[in-house]
Amino acid sequence: MKKIIALALSTATLLSVLTGCKKKLPKFELELGDTITMGEYQGEAIEWEVKHRIFEVGQNKVIVELQSTCAIECLPFNEDGASSWEDCTLREWLNNDFYEEAFSKSEKKKILDTSYSMYTGDTRWLTDKVYISDEYLKYRFNAEEATCKPTKYTKKQGIRMEDGSCMYWTRVVMPLTNGGKDIITTFPICLGTTANSAGGPTVEDLNCAEDVGVRPWISIEYEGTFEMKDINPADRVIMGTYDGDPITWIVFESDKDGLKLLSKYGLEKMKMDKDPSANDFAETDLHDWLNDDFYEDAFSKSEKKMIVANDDNDNVSLIGKLSIKDGVDRDFMFELVVGTGYSKAYCENNETTEKDAVDTFWCNYLYEQNQKLSTYMGGFMQYNTPDANEENSVRPFITIKF
Repeated sequence: MKKIIALALSTATLLSVLTGCKKKLPKFELELGDTITMGEYQGEAIEWEVKHRIFEVGQNKVIVELQSTCAIECLPFNEDGASSWEDCTLREWLNNDFYEEAFSKSEKKKILDTSYSMYTGDTRWLTDKVYISDEYLKYRFNAEEATCKPTKYTKKQGIRMEDGSCMYWTRVVMPLTNGGKDIITTFPICLGTTANSAGGPTVEDLNCAEDVGVRPWISIEYEGTFEMKDINPADRVIMGTYDGDPITWIVFESDKDGLKLLSKYGLEKMKMDKDPSANDFAETDLHDWLNDDFYEDAFSKSEKKMIVANDDNDNVSLIGKLSIKDGVDRDFMFELVVGTGYSKAYCENNETTEKDAVDTFWCNYLYEQNQKLSTYMGGFMQYNTPDANEENSVRPFITIKF
């Protein structure tokens, strides 16, 4: 059952930190799907749903990503026509007019700067106080989860509806050819339709539609205790640093033996081995790098104590074929979850291209036909068999227990 929890109940720990008072931290209890109220827009309190939980292991902190349960406004994606999310007027409005109007001074202090990856546009990473969903592919196959209701205000504004759900923007954009002509425009994708397809606003009004809804996202950090059993496969974990940035991990599996974690982003692009004939992961240069340089530099002494070595006595490995298959069998949407881009630090320090946006990453299994070490094609269950010296993304795989 979903819980409705007032945000004010969680502020005691924040105040104790600011005043220097020591106080026993409460247990963190927000679950996915729970709702809180925070802020007000057009005379109506804003209700937010917990969409993601990111546990900072060893820190007693949890970052909660929230999405408004209703479409709170109707606005064009971009008033001047075709645009990427990076440059559109909706993003500017959310982080200026909406942010200033909707939240009190104390509420603004709770809202984090959120950095997130982009697969379109000129910038691979953006940082905002307020943003919108990029989960178009997930909800395209799960239409019921994408539905939302209007507020009293947006209903009066004539928000576009389909089968009882508001239509609302995502930050995903795609090129669209108008009727086979040579006119190509940037098409911002909508959710909230039955099929959740790209068939939202008509070609004529695309970016400038004034009756499409807006569902903001924000991130808040809570202080509270948690145990390993409180973390589920749908969650994320922050642990370790690489190139100056905290490493975010996808919780791949959770049981009594620990949490199996796959780095959310590719941290590097590297060769598997200088010898292209290598066909055993344990004998490769990449294996040695993960268990020597990476392991020593990425984790503190206390974090290393949490890492459980695998059956090959490796502290750090790569995900295997059977693990990926188990994930897909368990959840059809898994293949979208493990699709990746490169980490923020990587993008800032390396030239990236469109191909790099959704990349191919190394796995530790042998391809049966020719015994070559292989890869997983990010976002799709397709396998190829590159030579071991081909450069691909590196996403470490670890098990922790605490």
